[in-house]
Amino acid sequence: MRFWQLSLRSFKETYRDPLALGFLLAFPLMFMLLFGAAFGGDTAPSYTIGVIDEDQTTVSQSFVSEALASVPTIEITTFTETNTALEQLELGDLRAYIVLPEGFGEQVLLSWQDGEADIALNITYDESDLMASEQIIASINTATRAFARIEIPVTINANPINIETEITNIDYIAPGIIIFGLLIMIPTSARIMLRDKENRFLSRLLTTPTRPWEFISSYSLSLVAIAITQIIVFILLGWLFGMDIVGSILLAFLIFLLTAICSIGVGMVIASLTKSENQGESLSWLFSMPLAIVSGVWFSVEFMPSYIQTLAHAFPFSHAVDAARAVITRGVGLEAVSGDLVFLAGWAAGIFILGTILFGRTMRS
Repeated sequence: MRFWQLSLRSFKETYRDPLALGFLLAFPLMFMLLFGAAFGGDTAPSYTIGVIDEDQTTVSQSFVSEALASVPTIEITTFTETNTALEQLELGDLRAYIVLPEGFGEQVLLSWQDGEADIALNITYDESDLMASEQIIASINTATRAFARIEIPVTINANPINIETEITNIDYIAPGIIIFGLLIMIPTSARIMLRDKENRFLSRLLTTPTRPWEFISSYSLSLVAIAITQIIVFILLGWLFGMDIVGSILLAFLIFLLTAICSIGVGMVIASLTKSENQGESLSWLFSMPLAIVSGVWFSVEFMPSYIQTLAHAFPFSHAVDAARAVITRGVGLEAVSGDLVFLAGWAAGIFILGTILFGRTMRS
């Protein structure tokens, strides 16, 4: 009988909290809709590649303007010299660049006349994204064979850049997994604040001269200390599993730290908007898990529809994933990720200001 009474009590607590109940019912449905929107349909990724035409013939120009331009997965940017294209590639603005050597048009004409042609392309690409580099090379190979009207593969002299060690799956996956681990700070920070709200600690706080920003700062300081420990552990585990940090480990650490601060700020905003620990926990996971998916933690954002990409770039975590992978796998410096760092810092400052304002209203109410 006691068991039945306890079960009835738990059931009543569940259905009396509509937000928690809605979370239980809506969470699986939301994930189904999100995955369907992100990866359903016939959406194809788009990669920006550069082209340097050293042949400068009518055939080579037609190849660029017709064959390559018609490939749905690539966008063409033309360059006059390789140094400029290489600089753009190292900064992450290009995924690859192609050099059409002298004699390219002559060999294509020979192929059109059923002669034995030796068609070669020089492609330099960013190897940090394994899936992207393979798809770019395959797309260019297919387009070239169709243009030259040949069945055999074209000779592609591939030159990966910025990789001092052989790229592995863990090198690509590990930065995203670290960002996902830091996203867990959203429900963690919300739960800590809401627990104090439920046990009336905040009510007792109203009797003291403590200001909202002081309370927010005190919580943040302890959570940032936890986040620093978490980042160190994550980096060590990634290294033990074979992750090679090509770039500056301090720069990677800064990216992860700003990500953690953004997560803590989001959790505090959620805590200010909800009334109970159950509500805050549910809303935190409802917010953090979709963010992990659309931010490219597990899958490249470029494989998602444009409106999903726009949504992802409005939040800091997709910027954190891109910057972390650029530093860890490509070894880029501060100048290449400065835009992402500014976005992360601005988001962190903005979310803490918002959290302080909302928390002040909560204290007054």
